[in-house]
Amino acid sequence: MRWIKPTIRHSISALLGTEVRKHAPESLEPVRQAMLSVLGEAGAQANPRLKHRLMYVHDVQALWYARAEMVAVLSGLHGEARAVDLVRSVTPVFNGLLPKGLMESTRSAR
Repeated sequence: MRWIKPTIRHSISALLGTEVRKHAPESLEPVRQAMLSVLGEAGAQANPRLKHRLMYVHDVQALWYARAEMVAVLSGLHGEARAVDLVRSVTPVFNGLLPKGLMESTRSAR
């Protein structure tokens, strides 16, 4: 027996704003391609799991949070300063896809 009906739970989470935003696959493709391009072939060979996740994830926030793992992988290849610069170069492709709070957090961290 279910205590909370799924429709009630979904409507409450929608009101609270915790529901994951769904984007059309076409809107995520430029982000995905930019991230895969920055990761490069050497990064993909260093961490095939990350490449797989970047290719198949369907959530823009998951792509956003994968940037930290990209920095870790690219740091081993290019050094930390270059890795951070490479990953920051991808940030503009997220415009309009993420909540303002996430985008603003990168601006204040600079």
